[in-house]
Amino acid sequence: GINAEYGDGLDRSRLPDVIEGVSCREDMFCEELPRDVRINTHITKEQEHNADVMLGLVFMMVGGVDEAHDLVLPYSWPCETIWGGAPVLNSPALSSATHCHALVHRMEGKHPGEGGMRGWDNAHYWFGQVPTKHPLEKQFLKACEDIEIEQNLSDVARQKCARVKGNSRWSWYSLTDLCSQSNHSSEVSNFCDKVHNLEIAMLFNHCNAAVNPSV
Repeated sequence: GINAEYGDGLDRSRLPDVIEGVSCREDMFCEELPRDVRINTHITKEQEHNADVMLGLVFMMVGGVDEAHDLVLPYSWPCETIWGGAPVLNSPALSSATHCHALVHRMEGKHPGEGGMRGWDNAHYWFGQVPTKHPLEKQFLKACEDIEIEQNLSDVARQKCARVKGNSRWSWYSLTDLCSQSNHSSEVSNFCDKVHNLEIAMLFNHCNAAVNPSV
């Protein structure tokens, strides 16, 4: 897991050079400016908010969990915070921002974060906050089953997966539980990494369809 700092004035030099100085992503219509002074008024709120989630996912890909957390927090939490500022209520990106928020905490893993809770426990909470009928949920969980088959896991690894998910199909919760128990098995750890990376990619593409509908 990645230990988030939860502080002001984050030092981006800890991130890869390609992302350290990023301030905008033109292809996302995203300017990383305070929301009340953005000048790209020709884009919709749906585009703007989903672009923020996309930028958060980019930060996640390179270990910038604090940056990702602070970007999606206003869209997923209805109260002002010292990290994300004022909330953006009823955002059209609520589902995706909340999903991204859960992934941030899953990346924290064993480390304590918001409310002193471990990342995995916080991830459970935030997956529970994702609005029902999220368009990606069934598609992603079916992909997890396909990956499990493709990985040709050993009997030991398959038994571990079976113990975690029981008689049910994979869910956001059982996958998070598996991640929390993966440190003793390289097979299970590789499976979790592959699933997690796929989930980020699918969410990114889902947001991009809203930001750039003509692409």
